[in-house]
Amino acid sequence: MRIQITRSTIVDMHPVSVGDFVETSERTAKLLIGLNKAIEAPVLQNVVITPDVEETPVKKKPTPKRRKANGNSKPG
Repeated sequence: MRIQITRSTIVDMHPVSVGDFVETSERTAKLLIGLNKAIEAPVLQNVVITPDVEETPVKKKPTPKRRKANGNSKPG
């Protein structure tokens, strides 16, 4: 999706300035428009093309296993 930047920010790991026209994913474009950092661009403008960046999945730390209480244990 093509957007026009209204506030200096970073798009797809590249800094962009006010007034730049950028072609990016629809998801990123909607996010920037929602944050008032961009508006939907007119069709006939020069475009700064950002390379596609593959998202690496975030690995969660494994949760520690809980020990089962022994039937022989006494409180306190």
